Amino acid sequence: MQATAVLSDLSHSAEQRRRPKNHQGLLTAPTIRNPLTVFAAVLASALCGILLQPHGMLSSFWPANAVLLGLMLRAPQHASPAGWAAAIAGFMLADIAMGSDFGRAALLTFGNLSGVAVCFILFRRLAPGELRLRTAFAALYLLLIVLAGSAVAGLAGMIINPTLFRRSVSEGFLFWSVSEFTNYLAVLPVVLTAPVPVRRWLSPFSLRIDVRKLLPALACVLGLALAPIAAGPSAVVFPVPGLIWCALVYDVATVAAMAAAIAGWMLIAPSMHWISLGIPLDTFPDLLNFRSGIAVILLGPISVAGVMAARSQSMREAAAAREAAERALASRALLLATMTHELRSPLNIITGFATLLEQPAKSTTTDEQAEYGQIIHEAARHMNALVTDLLDTAKVQAGQTKFSPKPTDSHDMLVQSTRLVKGMALERRIDIVVETGFWPEVNVDPRAIKQVMINLLANAVKFSPDGSRITISGEMRQGRLAVSVVDRGCGISAADLERIGRPYAQAGDDASQRQGTGLGLTLSMRLIAQHGGVLRLTSEPGKGTTATFDLPLPEGLAANDV
Repeated sequence: MQATAVLSDLSHSAEQRRRPKNHQGLLTAPTIRNPLTVFAAVLASALCGILLQPHGMLSSFWPANAVLLGLMLRAPQHASPAGWAAAIAGFMLADIAMGSDFGRAALLTFGNLSGVAVCFILFRRLAPGELRLRTAFAALYLLLIVLAGSAVAGLAGMIINPTLFRRSVSEGFLFWSVSEFTNYLAVLPVVLTAPVPVRRWLSPFSLRIDVRKLLPALACVLGLALAPIAAGPSAVVFPVPGLIWCALVYDVATVAAMAAAIAGWMLIAPSMHWISLGIPLDTFPDLLNFRSGIAVILLGPISVAGVMAARSQSMREAAAAREAAERALASRALLLATMTHELRSPLNIITGFATLLEQPAKSTTTDEQAEYGQIIHEAARHMNALVTDLLDTAKVQAGQTKFSPKPTDSHDMLVQSTRLVKGMALERRIDIVVETGFWPEVNVDPRAIKQVMINLLANAVKFSPDGSRITISGEMRQGRLAVSVVDRGCGISAADLERIGRPYAQAGDDASQRQGTGLGLTLSMRLIAQHGGVLRLTSEPGKGTTATFDLPLPEGLAANDV
């Protein structure tokens, strides 16, 4: 049972995941399922290769090694010790089921896995874009790694060929290495680039059939149909122009799949005598040259598709950068317009009432002067708040805010925050209450979180009716402390909720909007994001608003998921 001999492997990924266990240390369902997936994939593809063995030593087309390698690279959870053991079992069972004895199956399995292991070690060093063949040099890396794995498979062939097939050492090296090289280049790009879910593969051929998009594929089919007509080696290259055209139009996954289908047909059909290409394949050198030619042909379309994918990605990044720059310019213009408007109002108040104070004393009473001074003070305080919000937001946007997270008593921090807005609340007879309960330590920058609380409480006071209550509560959610600030104010409409959080966007009527710039909430969201959390608002008009954000716990406490 001479089948299992073509190394076309593709294995494991750059970031190997640990085997999942439950708290009792028992294997969970995914841990059991992953080796079964590897076993089934290897067994099925190995049996397919064995059945495609016409006669002699090796299969015409051996996808098992490349399928294994690709599966482990695309799904790192498969590349566990159990996954490799399952692969060995799949190779062994396929050979034994087709008539090999245990020793023969073990030797062939060694030959298969030797090249896979080398490719696995080298491929895992590539970046994700290179692994998915979406960079300009991805095809070159693919070629070099496959050459290395195929050479190691050839070394294994030098042992297996004379031992099992009574043929020469040199013939074993050449046949194993060339066959492995060809099969890797045919199958591996398909597995590496296949979209998930697979139905996305049909996107170039959507239900609304675009004839222009079908033309490259039709050119491939035409070249494949004309190949048997040509009596000679040129028959092999007939589909190549169509494949190059496909590489200029389709994505990498589609081109890889089409190239694999054409290469598979070219390798299998003549060897199985389904078609005659007019190319002699009766001798070892002829068959070796034929397979080498197929391998080299595959590199062209895959390389072009990778370069086109890299070009498309660069164009998308350039477009995104241009849009970001345009948004920044628009934001800067909005900043200028908004701050000009916001600062003009308190400045007019200060100027107007200062003018009244400059008039002779007989024109104003002492009480009036005191009132004017109070108004000027309030206007100046409002201007100071506007400028402070603006500067703080600019620092966060520029990444110049320095955070110093440390274990902090969450209850004390929140109580201190309420004291800082107590004056605003007393004027309106509004109670701010921190609810009792479990308040663990949090790993935060206290100054930043106090600023968030001051912004949220100030908004809550501003929109709450006189004599109402604002409550602060906390609960554990997914190993983090979720803090909620709840008011019983006018609430926020759904349309305003969509806008809130953007710089200079505010909710409420014109009167309430004149009390700020809307920067406070934007700043708060960014400060919480710096702590790895999210600040969310939920509201219903007439019933109040709830602001909720989550904070990280110290490492030991978070691990216990209190």
